[in-house]
Amino acid sequence: MLHLTTLIAVIATLELLLAAALLKRYIRTKRPLTLCVLLICLGLFIDAFLIAIGSPAGGLSENVSRLRFIAHGTLIPLLLPICGYGLKAKPLTMKVLWGFTAVVMALGLAHAFAINLDVTEYSGVLRHTMADSSPAWARIVSSALSFGTVLPLIICGIMVWIRQKTPYLFLSGLLMFVFAGLGPAIGRFDLIFFISMFGELFMIAFAFLYIIRDEKINPVEPDISHAV
Repeated sequence: MLHLTTLIAVIATLELLLAAALLKRYIRTKRPLTLCVLLICLGLFIDAFLIAIGSPAGGLSENVSRLRFIAHGTLIPLLLPICGYGLKAKPLTMKVLWGFTAVVMALGLAHAFAINLDVTEYSGVLRHTMADSSPAWARIVSSALSFGTVLPLIICGIMVWIRQKTPYLFLSGLLMFVFAGLGPAIGRFDLIFFISMFGELFMIAFAFLYIIRDEKINPVEPDISHAV
C-alpha cells in the first residue's frame, strides 16, 4: 500500500498539471472564469504540497504552514464569482458579487492570521491544523469558507445544467461537498483532510471541463451585458 504522504504528493502533482493546463488556456483566452479556477487550483496545490513535504522536511514552521490557511482563505472565495461567470451574470451583478467576494477574502485572510496552530501527525503525515484555542469567529469563518462557498456552486451548477445543458459545474460543487462530508459520514475524522483532497481535485477537473465546453460554445468571451 502506498504511503499516505506519497498519495498526497500525487494529488499535488495532478493539481499542478491542471494549473499548468489552466494557465495555458488563460494566456490564450484571457477569460476571468479560467483565471478564477486557475487561482483556486494553485491554492489547493500549495495546500497539498506543503502537507506532502511536512514529514520529509522534518516538520514545517508555523509561518510556512500558515501559507496553507492564507491560500485557502483568500482563494476559495473565488468560487463565488465563478458562479456569476457560469450564469453569465450582468456586469452590475458581477461588480456586486466581486465586492462581496473581496469582503469574504479579507475575512479569510484575517482568519488565517488569527487562528492558533497545532502540530498533528497521522500515518506519517506531519502537518499544522487549526487549534481548538483559536478564536470562535475564526473557526466560524473557516467553516463558512469550506461549505458556504461550495453550496452556492452546487445551486449555480443546477441552474447552469438547466440553462446550458451541461452538468459540469454542478458535479464540480457536488463532488467537493460529498468528499468533504465523507470522512465524518464513515467515522474517519482523522482522514477528513485526505479524503477532501479528492473532492478538491474533482472540483477543479469538472470546472476545467466546463471551461472547455464553454469555450467551444462561445469562442470569444460573450457579451454579458444583455444576459438574463
